[in-house]
Amino acid sequence: MSTQRIPIAELKSGDHVESFYMLQDVQIRNRKDGTSFATIVLRDATGKITGIMWDNFESLRNQTIKVNDVVQVTGDVQKFQNKLQMRVTRVSRVNESDVLLNDLLPSTPFPVEELKKEFRGYLAQIRDKDLKRLVQRIFDDPKRWDAFCKAPSAVSMHQGYLGGLLEHTVFVTRNALRIAENYPQVNRDLLVAGALLHDIGKIAEFEYERQIAYTDVGRLIGHIPIGHALIEVECSRIPNFPANKKILIQHMILSHHGHLEFGSPKRPKTLEAIILHHADLLDAQISNYLEIAGNLQKVGAKWEYSPMFERYIFGGTPDMLQAPPTLLETSSQSSELDHPVRPRSGNRAEEGLSKDDLLGLVEDPLEE
Repeated sequence: MSTQRIPIAELKSGDHVESFYMLQDVQIRNRKDGTSFATIVLRDATGKITGIMWDNFESLRNQTIKVNDVVQVTGDVQKFQNKLQMRVTRVSRVNESDVLLNDLLPSTPFPVEELKKEFRGYLAQIRDKDLKRLVQRIFDDPKRWDAFCKAPSAVSMHQGYLGGLLEHTVFVTRNALRIAENYPQVNRDLLVAGALLHDIGKIAEFEYERQIAYTDVGRLIGHIPIGHALIEVECSRIPNFPANKKILIQHMILSHHGHLEFGSPKRPKTLEAIILHHADLLDAQISNYLEIAGNLQKVGAKWEYSPMFERYIFGGTPDMLQAPPTLLETSSQSSELDHPVRPRSGNRAEEGLSKDDLLGLVEDPLEE
């Protein structure tokens, strides 16, 4: 087995590859002539690439090699429809004792220790003793804190990598506090506590040891109800915890997705919940956009469909944008002397404007 791994992010069209990766997906597909081929998705800590196998994939068909196995592949990288793909000629299973699984799972590009320090700094800012006790109780548990710092924030939509939950929570709290600077009416302690806790249920929603995927609990219940239940349990363990503060934190957790169709059983109804929703949405959408733009620019492409935005996103550089010729250009150039402009009196009837002239002065509503 080759002991070297070529990071997926460094692959270029024309590269010959002999390396090991995590097998993320396998599909056996039929061709019109009755034969079949296999498409696979290979992943490592730097990204993923689709592979295609025209033959020699019996081990995939009979599941001798399965999804989430570490595999050694031989193939050639090529560009197809503005994306890199690999034409794989050989795949074999690797002894996992020879590799580090953390090399095969993507992780946050930001220094984790700095994110932890910033998170703890926000916690220290909470002055309300009840809210501070609650947040400390949840995050001072070593096992829970470790899970929180390792967990992804999603499977694919945004920050779907190790450390993604910590990164997302810190960025959401940053956003919320910056929004709050404009509104002195905000209860900053409640806002910070809600921001730090809003996605706590994700530590049970996702698995991330061999793959980043939903757990059974994540699929059946989801992180929002899980977070709500956790607050209920932890508040019950704090003597005389005020019911009104518990309800306000639970409302922020239940409503932070903003809309019923996006998974929130309640819509935001307090100032802090409204701010949290927009701070959360802003980070999720910008993270999704930056990932798309980064991937497009690696292969010199500029458009990709985003399921999050439900539309095509332009992720190219400004110089890649092709602007059409201006509509004002004509085949024959005429000077101002050919059509002198006389000053208007302000009275269109006096100016002798026809009906067609008047219609031409009306702005096209589609341009707005």
